[in-house]
Amino acid sequence: MLTNTYKTFLFISSFLPLYVILIVKFYDFDKSIRYNLLANQVAFIILLLLIIISIITFLYFYSCELNHEESFYGIENKNSEILTYFVTYIVPLTTLNVNNINSILVNILLFIVIGIFYVKSNLFYLNVLFTLSGFNVYTDNDNKIIISKKSADKINNRRFVKVKKVGHKIYIINTKK
Repeated sequence: MLTNTYKTFLFISSFLPLYVILIVKFYDFDKSIRYNLLANQVAFIILLLLIIISIITFLYFYSCELNHEESFYGIENKNSEILTYFVTYIVPLTTLNVNNINSILVNILLFIVIGIFYVKSNLFYLNVLFTLSGFNVYTDNDNKIIISKKSADKINNRRFVKVKKVGHKIYIINTKK
């Protein structure tokens, strides 16, 4: 089972595209790299740190060992929920103005509130990195959540599928086999 700390890291990783978008937003393409790094030093350091945390967290999740067997019936694709979640929260966060303390505080508070909800509600499967790396999110008739690279056909109605249980009724299958 995942700890709240690791769920928090998964939450941070779910916004990896946002960090890249913010770097592009803060970067002045008419100026040199040196100028940009000095002018937005704190923002770039924080964003780079968040990117590194995101990549390490996702790679750890991606390489987990399948050590459990489970059966799934009546699988339904939930990938659209990931996009809805991401788009709903990315728009306000892209309005960040690093020169305005109110903008920074509002965005930090919004990020914290979203994070608390994400961790407490076990919504760590709503991560755009799963979609970008070829994973699908499914639910079955028992409301089990399956994060898998396999197609629904390869999982549905099988007697046993090798999985890693990562939360209450949440499973990952990180191979296509």
